[in-house]
Amino acid sequence: MKTFKRALLTCAITAAAFHPAAATTPKNELVIAIMMTTMRGLDPHEVNQLEAAEVVANLYDRLIALPPDDITNPQPSLAESWAVSDDGKRFTFKIRQGVTFHSGNTVTARDVEWSLHRLVKLGLAPSTDLRQWGFSAKNVDQLIRATDDQTLVLETPEVWNPNLILYSLASYSTSIVDSRFLKSKEKDGDWARNYLQTADAGSGPYSLVTWRSNQLLIADAFKDYWKGAPAMKRVYLGHVPESSAQRLQIDAGDVDVATRLSSTDLSGLERDGKVTVQKVPGFGFYYLALNQKDEVLSNPKVREAFRYLIDYDGLAGSVMKYYGIKQQTIIPGGLPGASTEMPYKLDIEKAKQLLAEAGYPDGFSKVYFAQPGTPESEVGISLQNNAAKAGIRLDLQIGDQIGKFRSRQFELFSSRTGERLPDPHAVLQSYATNANNADDAKLAGLVAWRSAWDVPKEIQNMVTAAAHETDQEKRDELYARINEAYLRSSPALVTSFQRTDPKAVRNEVKGYVGHPTWLTRWDTVTKGE
Repeated sequence: MKTFKRALLTCAITAAAFHPAAATTPKNELVIAIMMTTMRGLDPHEVNQLEAAEVVANLYDRLIALPPDDITNPQPSLAESWAVSDDGKRFTFKIRQGVTFHSGNTVTARDVEWSLHRLVKLGLAPSTDLRQWGFSAKNVDQLIRATDDQTLVLETPEVWNPNLILYSLASYSTSIVDSRFLKSKEKDGDWARNYLQTADAGSGPYSLVTWRSNQLLIADAFKDYWKGAPAMKRVYLGHVPESSAQRLQIDAGDVDVATRLSSTDLSGLERDGKVTVQKVPGFGFYYLALNQKDEVLSNPKVREAFRYLIDYDGLAGSVMKYYGIKQQTIIPGGLPGASTEMPYKLDIEKAKQLLAEAGYPDGFSKVYFAQPGTPESEVGISLQNNAAKAGIRLDLQIGDQIGKFRSRQFELFSSRTGERLPDPHAVLQSYATNANNADDAKLAGLVAWRSAWDVPKEIQNMVTAAAHETDQEKRDELYARINEAYLRSSPALVTSFQRTDPKAVRNEVKGYVGHPTWLTRWDTVTKGE
């Protein structure tokens, strides 16, 4: 462990730092191996990635909490209670008294107001969690306001299902920041954005000590936390990008949690019996996007053919064993309207037939972008091989091409999504709505727009109606209809597996519970024998 700490302090975690002779981690410290490559900052109103979200979840609090084992049941957090008006548009929150920020400042409704205004006015990707309900830089000052130090009023321009609003206020994107402290850190009207890249201004159970990009992050327990001081006095996150290195380190007891392991390494650790592998369900999918600006790929029969080129069963038993649950419909399992229907399987001859009917009996050639890392690269190789058997020649290019996907500069692209709201609307808004398919609309937050898919109006209208519906039985019926209509449409977004995020946790670690919306907490962790 001393070797490990020296590695952290010199900002370089290597395999040599986890010598088999090292002792297990201290009982009051938690050590997590992660991949920090995509961690670009820690501003809660800017981050949009799993590892950074987990950090934010522990540096900050939110108005609402969603328990990982009861994800659709909003619980009080900074808001000790709330009420919804009869017309469903006005939410009144009573802010918990006696809560302090890490600076020592008291948390008030004024901080909540400033934080939510900041989120909307910055207008970055996470602002979708509020902007989608009609909040904008022009109206947020009037619609979200503190009426006194303990009362916040939030009014929506339209009536939405109230749970959608509450779920949004539980997202890491709506974390509450210390407004008085941050105002002193502002430069040129930047809302202290530059400062928060490598610092924190929260009231959460941990405060940031240091973060060095692609090296390490250290957070200390906040002894004055309103729920009580956490058992883990310090948390270390180390950048260990290789699966094999993470496996060696958790097997030796040098780390407590490993979060980026291949299915092969996860299987080996499970057999050894020292760790428990959590398959944390997520509200997103592994998908294949076909650019509808491409004449060939916009043909419905070509889109349908690709559904028969995915080796659902083979992948489920290999690279996707820990990373996904086989699913071909669009509403995630466990949510209203979900379906277990599986009409597709790997069928090369059926794909050839559809391609011939589309006018491409000899196939065609396309460039295929797949995201790097496991399991995305393995999924890409599998599709490339199957497509070749049907006459489709895919130039597979594995690398970080997300920028080209967001700007619609691609032919085929595959990756995964993760949504922050435990509700069908979170997925459907992205996969099944596209209000303006023009290039200059720049609706880059929607994977349907990125794919240039002009989603059938029947589907879009049902998605909107379901989000507004307050009668849950009617809402369930709408979502069942959407599932069927989406499948029939031969969508430009081919879903194959519902996302799961595996975490390997040593058996002596208790209370580290992966959260479906990336809000995994450290203050619930203890260690036993």
